[in-house]
Amino acid sequence: MTEQMSSEITVAASQRAVIAAVAETAASLDIPAAVVGGFLRDTVLGRPSVDLDVAVFGDAGLMTQRLAETLNGTAFALSHDNGMYRVTLPPGSAFDQIDLGTAASTLEADLGRRDFTANALGARLTDFNADSGRLAVMDTTGGLADIKHRCLRAVAPDVFRQDPARLLRGVRLAAELGFTIEPQTADLLRADAGLAAGVAGERTREELLRLLALPGAGASVTQLDRLGLLTVIFPELTPSRGVEQPKEHAWDVFNHQLQTIYALDWIMGQGDWPHADDSVGDLIPMPPEVTGYFNTPTGRGAGRLALTRLAALLHDVAKPETKILTDSGRIRFFGHAQKGAEVVRQILERLRFSHRETLLVTAMVRAHLRPVQMGPERVLPTPRAVFRYLRDTGEGAVGTLYLSLADHLAARGPALELDNFREHVTIVSYILAELERQAVKSRETPLITGHELQQRFGLKPGPAIGRVLAATREAQATGEIHTPAEAAEFVREFINRPDDN
Repeated sequence: MTEQMSSEITVAASQRAVIAAVAETAASLDIPAAVVGGFLRDTVLGRPSVDLDVAVFGDAGLMTQRLAETLNGTAFALSHDNGMYRVTLPPGSAFDQIDLGTAASTLEADLGRRDFTANALGARLTDFNADSGRLAVMDTTGGLADIKHRCLRAVAPDVFRQDPARLLRGVRLAAELGFTIEPQTADLLRADAGLAAGVAGERTREELLRLLALPGAGASVTQLDRLGLLTVIFPELTPSRGVEQPKEHAWDVFNHQLQTIYALDWIMGQGDWPHADDSVGDLIPMPPEVTGYFNTPTGRGAGRLALTRLAALLHDVAKPETKILTDSGRIRFFGHAQKGAEVVRQILERLRFSHRETLLVTAMVRAHLRPVQMGPERVLPTPRAVFRYLRDTGEGAVGTLYLSLADHLAARGPALELDNFREHVTIVSYILAELERQAVKSRETPLITGHELQQRFGLKPGPAIGRVLAATREAQATGEIHTPAEAAEFVREFINRPDDN
């Protein structure tokens, strides 16, 4: 028997006016409508929710237009063919957006078509009391009981065949809500995992980034693997399973990449790492500007930490194809970082990541070995080396440093050598400080301009001036020149070098 739960919720006072506007718009058009899904679930859980889903039993397009006018929002179609629309609301509104969809014949039928019982909740807007904020919730699948027990359960055996995007969404929802996927639903996920290969790249990207943005993402990615989804989404990872590494490594290539996410989570204070204690954690620099870096989203809302976790998952993807055994019997992976960056570029293009996101992740994969290579034999890198590191990694410069630390932890595992890791941290700390110093220098007025190069040195507009200006900016940022006179002397020497003529 389905456990009987309370069938009423109270909407937060700040959100009542918007829901009342939706109810009034539906009534004025004589179109039945109901709040459904995530908003009701989150309200039961006491979680904040800024998205509202509305099932419309009539012309959803017309209702969307009227609602946008009422709330000073912007209306657009998500899918005309499927009757799905969205209203984005102005900044400061109680909700970010309202999604409206053409529903089945009845609310009961509509709830029966949803993905998980926790989302299969509905509340008719005709029952909304704007003064008290009370909504009567319809629960036909036992969703309220599953919410109480923090259980993610499929509404029906064919939910994933109806929409394979629900496969990844299920893992993401369980992680986000702190729910456990119940055994029969887990079996359905495994049985239908192969269908994830046919999901549109945009939808996979969205769910993947939402999952990777959550604390403890390493455990979520491991869950994807246990359910058979990880290598369906990333078939390029399949060859790395079981690939042996040099004796210094604690795990094979595949599991090393998974462990790198766990290590990165621990470094960022968002997960556990049983192979190191506070003496290791206390070494790792975490100044406010680094926290700000990871908390700042890139374009399309993807956070830098989520993208760094993605780079951690894929950073050694090309090791299987670059593996060789030297004459001395040592396993090596020559060129795997460069080759891996190209493989990752193809993956991200397939999944419709933005150009900026793709540049960021591929830069981190390409450069994940570079921080320690910049400071061999305990010699700190030069300012020029740091400048060129920044030039080559761009937005990924800071992320790459922390990926390199996570890579180190995930390579050695329980056999971590503290002195060796301390040297690595010293290099990272120095590069962070030098990046900050050079960032300040880069904001200074250039010591020489393109116009001056033309006037004083007779250079013609074109690539030559670009090369000279780039070299001069580098010299200014690294502290080699400090005054216009020194800049002029630097230019004179630069353009007279035989290899620069």
